[in-house]
Amino acid sequence: MQIEKISAKKYKTTKNISEEIIKINEIENLVLAVLDSWNQAKLYQNSQFYSKNLLKKHDKHITRSEMYGKKESFFDIHVEGINNLHQYKHKITVEVSLKAKYSLSYDENGSLLYLVTSRSMPRFNQMLKQPFPEKQPLQKDVQKWELIIEEGHLKVNKFSLNLK
Repeated sequence: MQIEKISAKKYKTTKNISEEIIKINEIENLVLAVLDSWNQAKLYQNSQFYSKNLLKKHDKHITRSEMYGKKESFFDIHVEGINNLHQYKHKITVEVSLKAKYSLSYDENGSLLYLVTSRSMPRFNQMLKQPFPEKQPLQKDVQKWELIIEEGHLKVNKFSLNLK
């Protein structure tokens, strides 16, 4: 428990990185574009922001979610902090502090399928009581993003998403 407190990422509202390697607005634009693309069913329309690896993983995640009628959406995304930039050989990692509204919804058929396959009845009941997306509270999150240069463009290769 004490280790979690030491290693936990802190939410920072400063954008404090050296812009010699990459501009703050480039990172912010990539973060917003990737999170915004989750609201669309087809990621390939925004493939210029995704590495091939991440595009494959997200497409698999969305396909699996569609099987259960599950839809994840992000609204009112505000990047408030960009910190701890590290550059490795061909990778850049950075911590992004953001606020966003997160919505998880199921269609009717998906809800029934989820009910049958779910191990957790309380989770299903909680899902039914969730407010509409516009009434969701803003949540704070600190995410680690990995960027790479692929095909001559800066693209997102990995990121940790903790909004629920």
